Amino acid sequence: MKIGIVSDTHRNKEYLHLVVNWLISKKHITQLYHLGDDYEDVIDLADKGIELVQVPGIYHKNYLDGSLKKTHIEHIMGLRILLVHSFDKDVDANERTMSDVILFGHTHKAELKLIDGLLLMNPGHLKSTIDKHEKASFGLLDVQDQNVSANIFNLDFEKIMGVELTRTQSGLFKS
Repeated sequence: MKIGIVSDTHRNKEYLHLVVNWLISKKHITQLYHLGDDYEDVIDLADKGIELVQVPGIYHKNYLDGSLKKTHIEHIMGLRILLVHSFDKDVDANERTMSDVILFGHTHKAELKLIDGLLLMNPGHLKSTIDKHEKASFGLLDVQDQNVSANIFNLDFEKIMGVELTRTQSGLFKS
C-alpha cells in the first residue's frame, strides 16, 4: 500500500495539489496523511479518490481546546503507524513503544531515522520553496508484506532521501 505524506502546508494549496496529483498519477497512492498546519488545507482533496487522514497542528483552535485528537494511529498490513504534528510535544513513551512508524511534522525539516526498529519520518514542509532554511519536500511510505520503504522527495520529484526496511516481529530493520 502506497501512502503520500505531507505536512506544514500552511495554506499553500498550489504545492499541495501539485504534490498530490503527482503522488496519485505517478506513485498510485491510495491514502494521503496530512500531519498538520493547516488542517483545513486538504478539504478540497476529497474528490481525488484517495483516503485522507490528518492530525491538527499545535496552533489549530481544536487542537488547543482538545476537541481534535493530537495523535492518530493507523494499522496498515499489521504495521502500527502513529500520526502526530509535534513529535517532541505530543508523543508519549507508551505511543513510542507501541508504534512501528511515527510520522510527524512541525519542524519543517525532512528526516528519516531508524531507532531500535522504530521508523521516524518527517516529510518536511510545503509552505513555500524554502522555509526555515529548508527546501520544500514530501514523503511516500510503501508498506508491503515483508518490506517497507520510506522516501522523501523535493518539488522536482527527485528522491532526496530514502530507506528500505524489512519487517520482523521485533520491528523494522534496514534491508
